[in-house]
Amino acid sequence: MLHNVPEKTMHRVRWLLTIGWLVLIASLLYDPLTPLWTQPDNLASPFRIDPDRCIKIRDACMSQEPFAMGALIWWAMIVPTGIFILLVLGHEFWRRICPLSFMSQIPRALGIQRRRNVRDPLTGEVRRELVTIGENSWLGRNHLYVQFGLFILGLGLRILFVNSDRVALAGFLIATICCAILIGYLYAGKSWCHYFCPMAPVQLVYTGPRSLLGSQTHHAPKPAITQSMCRIVDPQTGSERSACVSCKTSCFDIDAEKTYWAELRKPGRRLVQYGYLGMVIAFYLYYFLYAGNWDYYFTGAWTHEADQIANVFDTGFYLYGYAIPIPKALAVFITFGILIAITFIWGMVLEKLCRTYMTWCGRPVSAEHAQHLVFTLFTVISFWTFFSYGARPSLNRLPLYPLLAFNALIVVVGSMWLYRTIKRTHAQYEREHMAISLRKQLRKLELDPTLLDGRSIDELTPDETYTLVKVLQGFSQQLRLHTYIGVVLDLLEQKATNGSGSFEFCKKLRQDLKLKDADHFTALEMIATTHPSLLASRTSSSVQMHDAVTLAKTIARQAKPSNAHRSDR
Repeated sequence: MLHNVPEKTMHRVRWLLTIGWLVLIASLLYDPLTPLWTQPDNLASPFRIDPDRCIKIRDACMSQEPFAMGALIWWAMIVPTGIFILLVLGHEFWRRICPLSFMSQIPRALGIQRRRNVRDPLTGEVRRELVTIGENSWLGRNHLYVQFGLFILGLGLRILFVNSDRVALAGFLIATICCAILIGYLYAGKSWCHYFCPMAPVQLVYTGPRSLLGSQTHHAPKPAITQSMCRIVDPQTGSERSACVSCKTSCFDIDAEKTYWAELRKPGRRLVQYGYLGMVIAFYLYYFLYAGNWDYYFTGAWTHEADQIANVFDTGFYLYGYAIPIPKALAVFITFGILIAITFIWGMVLEKLCRTYMTWCGRPVSAEHAQHLVFTLFTVISFWTFFSYGARPSLNRLPLYPLLAFNALIVVVGSMWLYRTIKRTHAQYEREHMAISLRKQLRKLELDPTLLDGRSIDELTPDETYTLVKVLQGFSQQLRLHTYIGVVLDLLEQKATNGSGSFEFCKKLRQDLKLKDADHFTALEMIATTHPSLLASRTSSSVQMHDAVTLAKTIARQAKPSNAHRSDR
């Protein structure tokens, strides 16, 4: 939603938000103002305490004293706002304003990022380049497990140490900022966001293939700076240009929906999606399991509980008047583990039931589509569950009608997102993506205007574009092949696919144009002659063009025997 806002403007916005966050952290250490809002005699404040009200932790009433509101503002106002932004306004909106992502780029802005020596395999030239995390490295393959583990650890530490201890919360936030800056020094691009940030799994869950009001990259004209991709302002021209360093092949900041479909089967993806719902339930349920009542949570008393750190080894479970002698430090993670396991199993079972039911209805679906349907269902349930509890210590202080209006907003927003997302398919995305390239090729043909009913090619829907392409079946083989080559070239330029993946990506288009699989490799060889860099993107700039062409043609031919053999069987 903010992808078209100038980078200079967003830079100022990020600075303001970062300063505001740092002020909030400072207020956790010294705050003479907000305790005035919680004074029992401050009748104008909805946050005033009631010293006569008994809020119990197990069988004892908590002491009610005026308190600084920094923790309440952070946990019950700012964090829920972030969740709402992700589902409604999109990952791209959040990433462009996120202060933590902004501060992770400090080393890049100062020009002090780590570099390593790399020897060019063709020329032997040694050059210094920024360090990135390889897609096939252990972390590149398993970062979702790492991030979800950090997320679980962070929520556990929150309940045990930092919910109400303001100094501990300030230290926790400062340590997180330092970690982001350190990763920004060690690795290029947005490696912190992609591989380490504990909030990244939450962003995956709530964005899905697309947010409610997020932009759709594959509809944008190319070349374009899309969504929240890295960008800088050229000091000479004042125009914006991409600053992408390819820190991640399928980048969530460039095309969120492409990444969603590409990483649907990535290790840890199911655990994140299904386990997150378990974490939401477990996190809020534990307040009841610990205190033996819901008042402890809904009043926000946990944001100013005295001696929170001293109670880490206190009784962890208290159910209906009975204390279970398990330390709180252990009970928290037992609760997390049980609920994560339950929702993960639910998700896996629902995937199988979904495929069985759809087959029984005569509409069989692929394993990928069944997974998408269950992912969508879990996301909206997580959203509704979160806002049944998240922010309630603040919201419950509102008058009745504004509170009911907010509840209705959450239901409507979740329902709208569900309606838009559950019908989405991978094939639909690919068809829309390829339609842009097809339109470019169709414009080169002097088509009879009567075929379009007076409309321009740009006004055609993706399905209509494909229907028109099928008309090309009556054209010559040379024209159909020329059109196909143009589409493949455009897709490679857009980085919608690559040389090795283009065979499967364009399979449906070949069928529509009545082309053979061998024609695809003819197209690649022609592209390798005219645009070698698209197939040999890692070729050093110092290599002669002749060598680049040879390398690109070799890449094209290497895929030919195995792929063609497989397709002919």
